[in-house]
Amino acid sequence: MTGTREKPKEATGERRQITVVFVDIVGFSQLANSTDAEDLQGWLEAYYDRTRDIVETRGGTVTEYLGDGVVACFGLHSADELAAPRAVDAAIAAVAPLAPPPGGHAPVILRAGVATGEVATRPEQDTTGRPAATGVVTTLASRIQEKGSPGDVLIAEETRALLRDGFHIESLPPQTLKGFAEARPVYRAGPKRQPHKWSRKADFVGRTEQLSLLRGADRPSLIRGEAGIGKTALTRAIGTEATRTCIIGGDGLHLNSSHFPFRQWLRESLEDAGATYAGIEKTFPTLSDEARQALALILGLPEGQRLLLEKANTALKSLIEQSLWQAVRSSLPITGGMIIVEDLHWLDNASFGVLQAFLSAPDADRIRIILTSRDDPKLEQFLDLTGLQLVPLSPLSETEARQLLAVLSGGKIDSDTADHLIDTAGGVPLFLEQLFKRGTAATDTGVPATLTDLLAERIDNTGPARGLLQSAAIIGRRFRSDVLGLLEADTGDMAARLDAAAELGVIDRIGPDEWMFSHALLHQAAYHGILRRTREGLHARLASVLGEHFPEIAAQDPAMIAEHHARARAFVPAILGFLQASQVALLQGAMADAQAHTETALDLCRTAPPDLDTTDLEIACQTSLGSVLMQMQGFAAAPVRDAFESVLNIARASGRPSHNSAPALFGSFSHAIIAGDMDRSESFCDLLEEVAEGRSNETDMSEVQLASLAAKNCKCFYAGDFSEQFTHIAVIRDLYDLSRHGVMITRYGMDIFAAAQMFEPVARAICGTPEVVPALIEETDRHQDLLNIPVMRPYALIWGAVPLFYIGETEKALARLQQGIAEADAQGAMFWQIVGRVWLGIMDEAQQDSAEGRAAMKAQMDTLDMIGSGIGASYFSAVYAQALSRAGDTETACSMSRKAAKECAASRLLCWYPEILRLHARNCDAAGLADEAAETRETGLTAARAQGAVLWEQRLLADREGAAR
Repeated sequence: MTGTREKPKEATGERRQITVVFVDIVGFSQLANSTDAEDLQGWLEAYYDRTRDIVETRGGTVTEYLGDGVVACFGLHSADELAAPRAVDAAIAAVAPLAPPPGGHAPVILRAGVATGEVATRPEQDTTGRPAATGVVTTLASRIQEKGSPGDVLIAEETRALLRDGFHIESLPPQTLKGFAEARPVYRAGPKRQPHKWSRKADFVGRTEQLSLLRGADRPSLIRGEAGIGKTALTRAIGTEATRTCIIGGDGLHLNSSHFPFRQWLRESLEDAGATYAGIEKTFPTLSDEARQALALILGLPEGQRLLLEKANTALKSLIEQSLWQAVRSSLPITGGMIIVEDLHWLDNASFGVLQAFLSAPDADRIRIILTSRDDPKLEQFLDLTGLQLVPLSPLSETEARQLLAVLSGGKIDSDTADHLIDTAGGVPLFLEQLFKRGTAATDTGVPATLTDLLAERIDNTGPARGLLQSAAIIGRRFRSDVLGLLEADTGDMAARLDAAAELGVIDRIGPDEWMFSHALLHQAAYHGILRRTREGLHARLASVLGEHFPEIAAQDPAMIAEHHARARAFVPAILGFLQASQVALLQGAMADAQAHTETALDLCRTAPPDLDTTDLEIACQTSLGSVLMQMQGFAAAPVRDAFESVLNIARASGRPSHNSAPALFGSFSHAIIAGDMDRSESFCDLLEEVAEGRSNETDMSEVQLASLAAKNCKCFYAGDFSEQFTHIAVIRDLYDLSRHGVMITRYGMDIFAAAQMFEPVARAICGTPEVVPALIEETDRHQDLLNIPVMRPYALIWGAVPLFYIGETEKALARLQQGIAEADAQGAMFWQIVGRVWLGIMDEAQQDSAEGRAAMKAQMDTLDMIGSGIGASYFSAVYAQALSRAGDTETACSMSRKAAKECAASRLLCWYPEILRLHARNCDAAGLADEAAETRETGLTAARAQGAVLWEQRLLADREGAAR
């Protein structure tokens, strides 16, 4: 014997107490005789699916389908003290009447029986063709349901004893059941009663001053103090005084997961109804459809995805925050409710935004709001602390500490031991409680000096569960047993080890398959006790497990997956994951989170090993950062320029960027051209062309070629090089295939063909071929219909109105423009709201001729300037100046249009240059500056003829003739 224990053989099953539900259709034989067999089969499948959904959303498992009967077990694969209540709740939901099969008329009625008893279970992987559980309890449930009337849920005595008064129970006479010798007590169960209030923990002592502050507060309260100081105990104590409470808590390993605490609360709120859109509708019936879609978006449900396309970032952020408030508010009574938000120091930035919305809600004063946090700079950053009732928690006094020990020990603790524990704990309740449970004697000098060491010892004391808890700590403070089982490669004793850890108070069961470390510091102790290399390996394995087995988690929470990759030092997937998380946060309007995710990705690029080429990743990171900062600070803000300048510098330094950098370069080009920076635009355009000229055996280079052509097409339009622009669009038409290239939308943020094609009708109108414009606009609209991307509609409508205006179809142009502005308003698309209203001022001379209209146009132009959108600025100024001139302010008008002409020439954005010169010449005429007017028109004619801009040339010639007359 070496003393080494043999690895136990894999268990083949276990004894377990479970609760069984047997659901049956009343009068099924008659129903089957009157229904076509094929129709009956389809109808039964729907019945099976509905029943299975009801069972599984409550933590049960359907184990058998017996014709018209469905057998479900609760507590089958993991012990659950709530198995019986969940089973009865599922049975009540399952017996709701069904729509009849084809040809039927009356609703189909069901009934159910529920029984609890001991069974022998088989492992989940060993149930094919065999019963999952062996025992008399399934037969008992079946026999009980036979005694019920249609619509009844009948339960056995053993089940009733476990319900804890959670249901309406009606006692029936004892029933003689087939196969059972003696009559059995049977009960009829009805829907749940209202949940009970909290009962205050017996070991809560002291804190009278703090309780008084909380009771007397006329505003939200913030309980603030160090770890383990008793914040949770105090909130539970004050929470017992509320009619109903809503508890939301931060999580230390999900700091990078936007809205995580509120998403967790939503999942818990939807536990009975199911975390589906139908569950949201059922749980929050008073919310609007849009609000429920916002909740679905937070949960990653498909019903919410359309909001990403319909709402601009800021509008979506506000909708999410208001929808969460409405959801929480609807879960509480009108008065007497309480919202508790715990551990603010672990809230993500987006959740702070939600919390701010809660605190500023018009009806927030009707709800008591309690917050808890450690000291953290984020509190001052995100909250107005002057608007909160601050409740600081200091260590317990010696008297209070002795009171707590007396409660914990039942008054059976000697004075010396009490003195030693009080001295060691330093007045921290958690220290004191854990030291007492540890059983430290007064003479024991091995008592840890810090909380971390103490909690690490508690993890060690779990023995065989220690390694399992360390693996669980990799997942987070909350962890699911199914995820842990795959991470740990469970050999069958995981449930027992978890139960043992729960008995020691290290973890708590919070759901059928979910556990939580009893305190955040216990979680930290388990996590930090792992060797660094082991920890990295576990994080890598967990990222793989989640990606392979739980794709829904990976899809809805990319930041969490990225964090695991980062902790595993898997730099490339970590960087890509944080960039994905940034994009998700940006689309949801969580700007601070989007910035934080991108900056984390950038930090990883900088700390990556020297042999890892992160060039393309750095380009993507800087582009992402520029995009986020542009939304937050405007196009022309210095940090935005710095980010895109970094993209340019990195790309130049790397020689030739790879095809993977093409979306980033195209995005950088787009931002530069919108800002009116032709030099930077050309630099990015040249880099894209270099990339497009490359070769790849693995990548469809036509995508990069299209991006390069689209950039050149755009650049040529704004430069007034219309002939070359037409050449590029012709090539794009030949190369673009919607079935192949439509997917570029997800990588480039727009449809490349749409982005290029919408310049053509404007250019054709300027070049004097008005007859082709209507067909081109129809092509634009057809393509938009095929794409069906609402977020691009304002762009297509507003920009499509411009060529109609230029060919003289002013009424059609104005109607289209108004439609585009309305869509932009509905989506909260700020840029197109502003641009649309500027063009409205240009097209509608009635607006130009009123002081109010001119003021409105100038305000929109100033806003564009403020956010750094320089494209078209000179043209807009020239039109505005002409309006001033007609109003009699010729001096200001002439000065403004002269400046616009100079700035346009300097910018090299010359598409409107001849028209700007024409407008300036008009202003000069009005100001009596005939020579300058004539010279300006000749310069304009030269520029228009060089561009082939027939429209500008015709207007200039007409004005020259008019001036000569």
